[in-house]
Amino acid sequence: MKILDRYIIKRYFGKLVWSIILATVVFIVVDLVQMLDKFIDNGVPVNTVVHFYQLYIPYIIYLILPVATLLATLFTIGGFTITNELSAMMVSGVSFYRPLGLLLVAAVFIACGGFMLSETIVPEANRQRMDIYRYDVKKLPRETRSKFGQLYLQVGRNQQLSIDRYNPDTREAYGIHLVSTENGRLKMQADAEKMIWRDDTWHFQGAVRRTFDKQGNVHWERNPEISVSGKGLKPDALEKVQTSPEEMNWVDLREFIDKMDAAGGNTTRWQVDLLFKVSLPAAAVIIVLFGAPIASIRRRGGTALGFGLALFICFIYFGFIQVGKVLGYNGSITPLVSAWIGNVFFGFLGLIILFKWAR
Repeated sequence: MKILDRYIIKRYFGKLVWSIILATVVFIVVDLVQMLDKFIDNGVPVNTVVHFYQLYIPYIIYLILPVATLLATLFTIGGFTITNELSAMMVSGVSFYRPLGLLLVAAVFIACGGFMLSETIVPEANRQRMDIYRYDVKKLPRETRSKFGQLYLQVGRNQQLSIDRYNPDTREAYGIHLVSTENGRLKMQADAEKMIWRDDTWHFQGAVRRTFDKQGNVHWERNPEISVSGKGLKPDALEKVQTSPEEMNWVDLREFIDKMDAAGGNTTRWQVDLLFKVSLPAAAVIIVLFGAPIASIRRRGGTALGFGLALFICFIYFGFIQVGKVLGYNGSITPLVSAWIGNVFFGFLGLIILFKWAR
């Protein structure tokens, strides 16, 4: 690698680090302002709030990587423009496409790093953070918990209910397991393919119930009438405790979708979230195509105008992505189109800007 290349990369990653720190601080401050009343009203200790945001940082970095990449690109290329270093490169025969190519390669590594972050550290950190939100802020009973899409609930003093998959759209649950104990001894176990919400009660379908007496004998019943109810079992309560896509990595979410699909549930929303796990980090590469050529242009208003224009385009870009996600959620477009329409469209737009404006 030549001296010039090392200089550009060093400058870029230095700006990237500062951009990540700046964007993370802004994100936390804005979120804290929105959450502060909830923390105060529910008496959440300060150390718990601090731990909440410590766990939040990996996910924040994953979310703001495209924005941080844009800012780093603007600061790097814009700085070269202001100091005439970019002009000096071009006069000496170095094409603008050389620093741009270096930044694009760097953005590819950043995108890969963002994806790896979302697959390793982020899911576990998000699970712990959401547990704080559920149990310390929302005050849900700690007997109610979730992991990898499965729900675990305390039905009664000696009864536990586990649900493999829950579909909030149809208010149906699949893979049901109800266990009753007495003095530490298994008294009854009921397994069902499905349970549905009707008349403020969950009704088992396709159930098999086994009852165990003190002598160890087992009594089997097929398709018995079994129902459970309670405040913590209402559909809105299950939705609050259900695992979100941010708490699962690609493998966990893919497995969850396959299980729900096999049970006949609607998986469209989850498929969109699965594909966005790749398309969001990839946005870091696309966004460089906006920032680099715009930051390189000398115009009235200088770098500030170019910076503001690039941010404006960035907001439109992410707004476009969110619209695509909503359309994917409601089934108006396929999950694949929903996740990638923003990247594809603005990728072509970025190329047009590059070939038209680049010096």
